[in-house]
Amino acid sequence: MRKGMKKEIVVIFLFALMAYPVIVVAAYCTQSYAIFQSRGASLRPPRHLDIDEISLTTPDGERLHAWWLQTTGATKTVLFFQPNGTNISYHANRVNTFEKMGVNALLVDYRGYGLSSGRIKEEQHIYTDGRTAWNYLVHAKGIAPETIVIWGRSLGGAVAAEIAQHQPIAALVLESTFHSLHSVASRQYWYLPTARLLRFHFENGRKLNHVRAPVVIIHSADDNYIPFRHARLLYDAASGPRTMIATTGAHTDSFDDPQTLFGSPARRSSRRKDVRAALMQSLGLEAATNPSIRKEATHAAHHPS
Repeated sequence: MRKGMKKEIVVIFLFALMAYPVIVVAAYCTQSYAIFQSRGASLRPPRHLDIDEISLTTPDGERLHAWWLQTTGATKTVLFFQPNGTNISYHANRVNTFEKMGVNALLVDYRGYGLSSGRIKEEQHIYTDGRTAWNYLVHAKGIAPETIVIWGRSLGGAVAAEIAQHQPIAALVLESTFHSLHSVASRQYWYLPTARLLRFHFENGRKLNHVRAPVVIIHSADDNYIPFRHARLLYDAASGPRTMIATTGAHTDSFDDPQTLFGSPARRSSRRKDVRAALMQSLGLEAATNPSIRKEATHAAHHPS
């Protein structure tokens, strides 16, 4: 090896050695910005859906923007916690799905998301937002807790699991959700000491041990962002009745019809109705009329692989 090349290698090594602590400190200080990302202000609700825009006030004074869907004849209400990188207007098609399922629904923008005030600086902040939405349904709307389905997608699953472990709910739905934040961060940021750096933990698997209501896990076998093994871990952690509904498509794909704005329409289109039928059966909303769906739902419940 030439002397000049050796010198270059030493310089690069020393530079990396000096830069690494800076990278670690920067990652620690900016993690709340990296984890919680909204995408613009929420738009007005679609005219064809009976949605009321409401404002909720948290105990620490933040104002949360929310959508309330009132469905005629509904016997259950969904409290929906959205994924990261969106706002509630991104989920207009999910609201349409809720209407087709015959349920009421409340969707809320966390602080710093959409039109909501503030910013999430601590893990407890997003839990406070979730509890504020729960209290609105139970105390302001007078809805019985045992008729509420708490539903979280991806990051929203962490909020859903936190609320569900303390309440006598109808069911908990975790869609494309991770077992813990560390298990995701350690895979994506393998070069960082994530176990020591993280100030946010979202120990969803641990919390499922305290959930007594039925748990329904929806996850794509093709998810390359939050791999399917997270669904298996969550399934194993659930202590009560549990159901696994395996889907296909990328992490941002959905079983909503029509497809959500930010997902690919190609992968799940042939199974959307099947997934919804199995889901509704699991939630006691409607018996699946297709024998293959009933068999699929039962098989998934007992064989999560």
